Amino acid sequence: MSFWLFLITVVCGGVNHSHGFADMPQPLAGTNTYQLRMPGAIATMDDDYICTAFKLDPEKEMFITQFRVEGTAERAHHMILSGCAGDMSDSSTPSWKCGSHGTGKVSCSGPTRILYAWAKNADGTRLPPSVGFRIGGTGKSRVKYLIIQVHYANKLPPGVRDYSGLDLEITSEPQKYIAGILLMLALPEIPPHQAVVNSDICCPIDVTVPIHIFAARVHAHGLGTVVTSYKYNPKTQATELIVKGNPQWPQAFYPTTREFAMTKGDEILMRCTYSSLGKNTFTYAGLSSSDEMCNVYMMYYTNADNGTEFQSCGYYCNDEQNRAYPADSIQPLPSNPMLEAYAIHGKMNHQLRTNSTISEEEPIIHVDHNKNEEDYQLKNQSQIKEQDTFKLASQVHHEHQTPEETTKQEQPLAMNVVSGKEETLNEKENEAVIKAANQDVTVKKKRREDHFWSILFFIRRFFS
Repeated sequence: MSFWLFLITVVCGGVNHSHGFADMPQPLAGTNTYQLRMPGAIATMDDDYICTAFKLDPEKEMFITQFRVEGTAERAHHMILSGCAGDMSDSSTPSWKCGSHGTGKVSCSGPTRILYAWAKNADGTRLPPSVGFRIGGTGKSRVKYLIIQVHYANKLPPGVRDYSGLDLEITSEPQKYIAGILLMLALPEIPPHQAVVNSDICCPIDVTVPIHIFAARVHAHGLGTVVTSYKYNPKTQATELIVKGNPQWPQAFYPTTREFAMTKGDEILMRCTYSSLGKNTFTYAGLSSSDEMCNVYMMYYTNADNGTEFQSCGYYCNDEQNRAYPADSIQPLPSNPMLEAYAIHGKMNHQLRTNSTISEEEPIIHVDHNKNEEDYQLKNQSQIKEQDTFKLASQVHHEHQTPEETTKQEQPLAMNVVSGKEETLNEKENEAVIKAANQDVTVKKKRREDHFWSILFFIRRFFS
């Protein structure tokens, strides 16, 4: 199978210390902070994926209410926290290779789900009041182990060990609402020398009780220019922006344009836009930094008694949905040198960003669908001004573009970058590009087939 199998291994892994998994550490004295760290991991090659895990108290149900990150993009390309609801296979080491070129020593016998994801020096996340990710215990959580996966883009220097990880704020007090993740993922295929290439996924919401989306994180690799997601009404064919993000900025869970109550029958459109100008070869979906990804992680809260804690989607769009994407969906956000530099060279992150406009005792459930959208935007903007934690997050929203930036003409689809200047590809160059791109057709066809079957297997196994 192809590289997509790493995702199964990533979130199904565990740690064994002398043939026994490490117990969840005790909280720091006088706090509810639990420190989870890589146990001195050694990345021996570029694009190394290494996992470690912690066994939860099987009798004690708990709720994660905050995430802090201990790590930098100079060391860790990304970090994923997952929960395993089954038994873990054995391992003789406290960490193991769990993706990419690794074989994956450890597996989870039951369902797994993503709890948190981080990249590019993003800040941590505090959940709204009365909301928490449910873990441990004998109740509905079923999560028995927490697994941290770190992707090391570059191997570590000889003798260097890594202790990146997370600080979790955890309470044993039951929360009124449980938090969940909706993962949207596509498999981009990007031809060379293209200014705009889109990878689209459309997701019908299939839940028994409403979910309330309040934050989202976008993810792509080096070719990604903008990632957008919209709520789509198939009856009116109207779209409303949920989130628009630059994947080259810190990949935090930024607030959505407003809180979105999603029920069965609602639909979400996701689009990842790439530029391959200056690249001479095809780019496919994959694990390494030279491959590409297309993801939106949507964080929501829902009913604690019968809500769904994790769901995923990877459906191709039909013709009607394809026509529904707004024309400005491919328009990148205004350049922000500060964020772009911080994504690479940011300092260790200990500050939290509040990712909800909710300030009341419990989350607001929007039920008045007749309110003017402008009222929502004005309310959201006013609350952003009141909270310093929105300082960076407010810059990702589409409404912060200037009129000049939103009216820029689209770039030609076939361009080449030479000595810092853009030139339209001439006919001979185009023929050369096409000829090179079509070489070894059999291998490319086989690779696409591997992607297709791997993603089907991944969805069936990972989200069971």
